[in-house]
Amino acid sequence: MTAPAAADIAFAGGQRWSREIAFGSLVTAAVASLLLLAGPAPGDAPAHLYRTFLVRHGVLLWDNLWYAGQYPLASYSVLYYLPAAVFGNLPLVFGAALVSTALFASLTLREWGAAALWPSRVFGVLAAAPLFTGLYAYSLGFATMLGALRALQARRTWAAILLAGLTVGFSPLAFAFLCLILAALWATRRRVSKRILAVGGGLAAIACFEAATLTLFATPGSYPFHAVNFAGVLGVSGLGVLLARRARGGRQIAAFFALWALGSVVAFVVRSPLGDNWTRLDAFVFPLMLLTASLAGFRPRRLVTLALTVALAYNVVPYLLLVPYRLDSRPAHAVFWRPAIAFLRRHSGPNFRVEVVPTAAHWESYWLPASGLALARGWYRQIDVADNPMLYRSRLDAAAYRDWLRANGVEYVLLPATTLDRDGAPLEARIVRSPSSGLVLVGRDATGNIYRLPRATPLLTGPGQARLIRVGHTTITGIVSAAGGYLLRVHYNPYWKLHGTGCVRRGPARMTLLELSAPGPFSLTVVETADGLFDAAIVDHDRGC
Repeated sequence: MTAPAAADIAFAGGQRWSREIAFGSLVTAAVASLLLLAGPAPGDAPAHLYRTFLVRHGVLLWDNLWYAGQYPLASYSVLYYLPAAVFGNLPLVFGAALVSTALFASLTLREWGAAALWPSRVFGVLAAAPLFTGLYAYSLGFATMLGALRALQARRTWAAILLAGLTVGFSPLAFAFLCLILAALWATRRRVSKRILAVGGGLAAIACFEAATLTLFATPGSYPFHAVNFAGVLGVSGLGVLLARRARGGRQIAAFFALWALGSVVAFVVRSPLGDNWTRLDAFVFPLMLLTASLAGFRPRRLVTLALTVALAYNVVPYLLLVPYRLDSRPAHAVFWRPAIAFLRRHSGPNFRVEVVPTAAHWESYWLPASGLALARGWYRQIDVADNPMLYRSRLDAAAYRDWLRANGVEYVLLPATTLDRDGAPLEARIVRSPSSGLVLVGRDATGNIYRLPRATPLLTGPGQARLIRVGHTTITGIVSAAGGYLLRVHYNPYWKLHGTGCVRRGPARMTLLELSAPGPFSLTVVETADGLFDAAIVDHDRGC
């Protein structure tokens, strides 16, 4: 127990402590309710709603309707969408926000006593942020992360390890932050005990399980770490270290800020799916800086003022910058997309995908595939940057864009009449509108403009006539007029099972090659049984081709 906590033990054990936890939860509930009633649609909500839709329809392993095929759960959150499919996203995230506030208050009040009063109240406001940002899976992972820390504080080792396992299942990012915080605690105490070894061994086992999952269901991708955000982390962390060194019992906080800065350097230098996600501890930053200032007695005043100002700006400014991109709420509703979906159903078919110039809130990634239309993209920035880097470059010409459309089997391009994603979409929109694009305007409705690419390349091509009959989430059926090798512009995965005469193997650009030994119909499905997955993981299926 730290010195401040010992001094305030009467406070921590009294009725006021319980009232503070309840008050903080009420603050969170009020702010979250206000965001739900009057705030803009959450930014990442479409991706979570679509994955929840997939789970409700029994699609757990593979989905063909995003990014030419990808693993919807293993690439993001293995566990979150299971309870979301039962209880719904908003009730789950609302509850996670309340639990996070209660746990944060319980942790800090027990550890630092009265100094944590206002920090826990401020956290109660910021804990409602997922109802604005749409970080649904992360919010549940953040709650279980705090639960693991509270269990360790109460010396309940096995409960902490169980909660750590749930954390990585809900959000690997939250698990990384849990490891960061525990590393900071260990760095200040540097004691090795059976309990510490048990926790370390449990975390290592959990990390190995997550690494195995990512290996078996590999999803290439990286997330950019913008220089401005990198500088922000370093600036806040530096001020946090300087202030914590002057605070009573601030060694743990100083170690946390130092390790967060060190982790940001690694995430900035080494390209990975982590990238800018490393900054998502921002909801934690201002309350923690306020706690540090309180422990330091709000001295020295200049340093405290600077640290609190920078931390508050780091917390709030990113949210404010998002507001202009969330003001148009029409794309969140089915009626906005209904005209375009009706047009595409009449004129497109299973042989082609649809490209939608990304909107600010990315609701196209939910409404179109939920209606059965295959998208060239979706909404998972890590995959998008890895699969389509040319769409994020500062320069893009019409010829290269047409080549990209053909490589992805796109015939129709939809340019929605709403605010577009600020990363890459404005440049793509200019090319689509340009006469040099080669695209033909074929439809204009309330959703936006629809363009057609003449002589588009279908998803299946080969030595004979080839036609796809159906492209579902986990099944593809088609027919060919001659035997031979056919390129199916859907990502290869080792869990494909071919119903027909021939075999399946990896093709160019991570796509799928069908070696069909006879003309006629065929069907591809994804193996989802445990023995089938094990067989696919250990057998080299290319040998049979």
